[in-house]
Amino acid sequence: MFTVTRRVFGKAADGRTVLRFISGDVITEDEARAAGLLHDEPRRSPEPQAEPATEKRETVAKPLARMKLAELRAVCEAEEIDATGANLRAEYIEAIEAARAERAFEAGPGDGS
Repeated sequence: MFTVTRRVFGKAADGRTVLRFISGDVITEDEARAAGLLHDEPRRSPEPQAEPATEKRETVAKPLARMKLAELRAVCEAEEIDATGANLRAEYIEAIEAARAERAFEAGPGDGS
């Protein structure tokens, strides 16, 4: 068993920095080695998960409502959406959603049967 003497931070699956252990926590030696608290072995990353977190993040798009203004402008530029006159996040979101709906309508069912 190992008693933690300082705060230990780690990385979550989504890339955020999180507090793993605080001073006074009693952990196993394996956990201490993995966290780099025991000096006899180099710090190693935790065991890989069945599904890598990076693949999961790439497939899930960030909702427009959670994007910052600069990100919304980048979406407009990438999708060639004319957002002239938009100044607020809500105006950008409205312009993007309207352009996407218009493109979906124009695409239609395809074969017209």
